[in-house]
Amino acid sequence: MIDNNNIILITDNPETEKIVLEKLVLLRKNDNIRTCTYSNIKNALKESLFSLVILVEDEDVDLTLKYVKTIKQVNPDVEVLLVLNKINLELILKAYDDGIYDYLSINSDDYDFMIKAVNCFKYRMQKDENSRNQKFLKVMGVIDSKTGLYHQKYLKDVFIDLTEDLKIRYGTFTILSLDDSNKTKVSTNRLARVLKANLREDDIIAQARGGKFYIILPNIDLIGTKTVLQKIQDKMGENFKLRAGISKIGINSFETLEKNSNDGLVSALQNDVLAVCLEDNIDVQNTWLEDDVSETKTKEYKLFKNAFTNKMENVITPIFYRYQKTYETKLTNTQVSQYANNIECVFSLKNDKVHSELVLMYDGFAKFKLEINHSGLDSAENTKSEIPLNKLTDKLLISLLRQLKDEYKRSAY
Repeated sequence: MIDNNNIILITDNPETEKIVLEKLVLLRKNDNIRTCTYSNIKNALKESLFSLVILVEDEDVDLTLKYVKTIKQVNPDVEVLLVLNKINLELILKAYDDGIYDYLSINSDDYDFMIKAVNCFKYRMQKDENSRNQKFLKVMGVIDSKTGLYHQKYLKDVFIDLTEDLKIRYGTFTILSLDDSNKTKVSTNRLARVLKANLREDDIIAQARGGKFYIILPNIDLIGTKTVLQKIQDKMGENFKLRAGISKIGINSFETLEKNSNDGLVSALQNDVLAVCLEDNIDVQNTWLEDDVSETKTKEYKLFKNAFTNKMENVITPIFYRYQKTYETKLTNTQVSQYANNIECVFSLKNDKVHSELVLMYDGFAKFKLEINHSGLDSAENTKSEIPLNKLTDKLLISLLRQLKDEYKRSAY
């Protein structure tokens, strides 16, 4: 038969029981209290509707902790108030670790008992509401029933609303994945569990296709984000290498953050590093517009910005994409990757011996900085130059990609 009482008091001492019951008289009229002894904890908690357990400290500290563990094992959803005969800091800390909600002294005032008991009920109701919401979200497909994580497409839908929170705006957006060399369904599921177990309650985690995870960390900078990612890497172990792209949220749109973070992820994969934030590559010396916002320079900036956008959309992006597909077919045992954004444009060729990159960085005004970099044994000489914005044509970019391929092949094979 189900016990309809919502509070249970556990003690073997009749005098203590009387004191506690008298202090609880200020609770709501519909609250009902049952008492039981330590030896009857398991039976009393089974088939019951208790929301609050008031556990009086046993003379034996170890037994007290054992009772706390037993309560949380039998009914993990109940909240436990520990009543102490005398303040014992070590016991309090261990009891918190084992799952108590709060503690009281047997000598605490009536209002202390009332306030902490009511807070327990409020917390329990909040957990019940969250649990119901989780069930609705799972049925609607917003939350994955296996991992308990959000699906990325719904994160995109609510992102504007999320960024109304200043903590989100002053946070970071990360796209995280396992390195291609150890990405399997098993390892991806393991990463999902590690993320859920080790990130904070207010961190937002969503899973996407291809074994990617979108992570929003509120109120944190890039250094803090990299520290968090290193912690996740340590939990996964050295055999499961993680790669991530990071962006600062600010007032950026979801599409911009997704693009920059995905490009950062590609860069991390290319360079075998844990995380890349492309914003780290912005040349602060070229942010001249912030220092002098005269009308003439503002117009010049907008003019060159439009020209750069045109180059990105009509020259760099389509040619990079086309030659990625071409080189994936023509170059054996080679990892071909590329990305292009307003921070940097990179085309990469890589195998076990050599890593070659074509890098274009827009200076924010009238030209590109060009680099062809090779790393590895017997690699070709690096190239550095500058190209006027209007000189970067289809023909020139194709010739640079062919130069990159030829120099890569001489060392790679």
